[in-house]
Amino acid sequence: MVTGHFAGVIINRLALNIDRIFHYAIPEHLSGKVTVGSHVTVPFGNGNRAVDGFVLSLTSEIDFEGTVKEIASLASPEPLFDEELLAVSHFLKQKYFCSHISAIKTVLPPGSVRKNKVNDKIIRGSVLNIPYDEAFDLLDALRDKAPRQAQVLELLIQNDFVADNDITFITGASYAAIKALRDKGVIRSEEIEVFRLPVNYDDIPPSVSPKLTEEQQSAVDSVTNAKTPGTYLLHGVTGSGKTEVFLNCIERVLKTGKTAIVLVPEISLTPQMVTRFASRFGKRIAVLHSALSMGERSDEYKRIKNGEADVVVGARSAIFAPLKNIGLIVIDEEHETSYKAENAPTYHAREVAQMRAKYHGASLLLASATPSVESFYRAQCGTYRLLSLTHRPTAQSLPEVSVVDMRKEMAEGNRSCLSTQLQEGLLQNKNHGEQSILFLNRRGFSSFVSCRSCGFVIKCKNCDVSLTYHKNRGTLTCHYCGYTVRKPSACPDCGSTFIKEFGAGTQKVEEEIRELFPDLSVIRMDVDTTGAKTAHQALLSRFEEEKTDILLGTQMVAKGLDFPDVTLVGVLAADQSLNIDDFRANERAFNLITQVCGRAGRGEKPGRAVIQTYMPDNDVIHLAKNQDYLSFYRNEIEVRRLLCYPPFCDIVSILLTSPKAQGLFAYAEKIAKSVRIVMDKEYKAPYQMLGPCETAVTRIAGRFRQRIWIKCDLNDTAEHIFARLRDFHIRSKDAADISMVIENNPYGAI
Repeated sequence: MVTGHFAGVIINRLALNIDRIFHYAIPEHLSGKVTVGSHVTVPFGNGNRAVDGFVLSLTSEIDFEGTVKEIASLASPEPLFDEELLAVSHFLKQKYFCSHISAIKTVLPPGSVRKNKVNDKIIRGSVLNIPYDEAFDLLDALRDKAPRQAQVLELLIQNDFVADNDITFITGASYAAIKALRDKGVIRSEEIEVFRLPVNYDDIPPSVSPKLTEEQQSAVDSVTNAKTPGTYLLHGVTGSGKTEVFLNCIERVLKTGKTAIVLVPEISLTPQMVTRFASRFGKRIAVLHSALSMGERSDEYKRIKNGEADVVVGARSAIFAPLKNIGLIVIDEEHETSYKAENAPTYHAREVAQMRAKYHGASLLLASATPSVESFYRAQCGTYRLLSLTHRPTAQSLPEVSVVDMRKEMAEGNRSCLSTQLQEGLLQNKNHGEQSILFLNRRGFSSFVSCRSCGFVIKCKNCDVSLTYHKNRGTLTCHYCGYTVRKPSACPDCGSTFIKEFGAGTQKVEEEIRELFPDLSVIRMDVDTTGAKTAHQALLSRFEEEKTDILLGTQMVAKGLDFPDVTLVGVLAADQSLNIDDFRANERAFNLITQVCGRAGRGEKPGRAVIQTYMPDNDVIHLAKNQDYLSFYRNEIEVRRLLCYPPFCDIVSILLTSPKAQGLFAYAEKIAKSVRIVMDKEYKAPYQMLGPCETAVTRIAGRFRQRIWIKCDLNDTAEHIFARLRDFHIRSKDAADISMVIENNPYGAI
């Protein structure tokens, strides 16, 4: 046992064999400066090479024999995380079976440990260096002798600080005039830090809350007047004013000196949501999402840590914002799958929000017109408190929805992807000066390219999937790994020139609209058109300001958008979401159709929607048509109960991948057998194991895939078993080329 001052450090390397805490002595010159969250440089390994790491603990004694290495230096002047975010990282590691360093880096501000760190934005300027009386006396003397110096001095008498660039621009003086005044001691140079704001707050006019309906007021009172904080589910029909409930709840929370986080599922929703929040709270809000530049994100984090922003609005990762004294966390469109991270740690923002809300004694408000089945079940059981908004505030009725059988359209000779009814509706809207939204959950021009002579389908060389045709670039692209090739003029297999695209994507629909209706203006909004930093906001602004006739897009147009002139919505290929290998397929289809239909008629004009399908008798489509969530839920929860799917169990996925198919299945069998032995011995509850088996897509990015499914209650015992399984895999000599990912309750696993 050694006594002294020691820090437990996790090394900033992803190698799993060093993913543990190493203890270092704190040298005297760093005493009091090293704290939990410090970013430090330490000597590591036999060669004592300098590496960076993060301090996770401080202790006065360690169980060690020999000389303890010392921390070399602080790599960052300020701690990068505090005790709370350290606790969040422990939560991520335990619940999502990831490495410790992955969990730590998930909670860190983006770019905080890059080699080329983001620099502060510093502006050099000038300030007055003499009393005002002396300045006025000198000003009179300079007007004739040095008029440019006089103009500079006059400007600085009027302003406390002016940037040098602005001085030269406003006065026309050169830098020589500024230097002359500095040399005389009349003015002095100063530097100030300015924040790169992602929102131009000065251009957003302030607003006040409209009078709330009885249902809205009741919801606000329930959340803010509760004696004990809790989790609330706000279930309201589309257009029922859920955002106004958020705003009023946050206003009350801020008056008590507390802070708030608001999560939205898509970057495309952020501009509209930010505008509404900025009009109410001004510069008190900070915005966090992946489309910001690294400098903007860095500055937003500073504003949050400094207490200059007490409301954070952002996408999934904003849940890690370093706010203090949180009083409310809001998750809008809580059913959205985008709240579940795809890469390790595969956290769900809702579960992290629950953890942070409990830590702060805050309330968590989940909101949706189509809540996830799991959340609504918890509300029915009393775990969540259910709040309902059953009407739109303006008494505007829900859109009138019709279902079109595309089989009949085809039988009647309509080969277009737009039904006759939808075509007529688009023209009618054009004549009335109204706008339309068309939704298709598939980007690209066509879903695959095939030879009509031999049937050969062009596939990705790295993945077991067909390539998608993108006409504007003349390319075929894999939507899994990004592999891209030019579209061939002849079949690579038989040489035939009869090679054709099949299946309609957003590009193809856009082209067809332009051919059918040359006078209609169209904006296409999908991953291909929103790659640029401000593309989402630019496209939505164009649609609103230029009164574009049609907004065509994928999922990003299906929710959250609020345009008063949109009176027609078309859902193309509505049954596409139903025909996928996922127990949540019905839920996703219902949510998408309901949400996108709810974009119509949100202003004073009545709305209507057209759902196009080849399965017109499907119950899910009819329930979505009627926005009958309660009936859908009753049907779906019984299916889940009978088949033992969430919320009646947890599902754990063990995904094994390797660049070699040989030996992968045998190793998967070995893992399955080991899990079964341990579960039978230690797990004291029912469970079910399925697999190992090939995944739906057998190869992605050159790696073959095997999966094992386990249905169980993911309690502490089960979590401990799967954590040990991960450690066993890391140490296994049979797994040199095999990777393992353990995920709880995956969404849309492939």
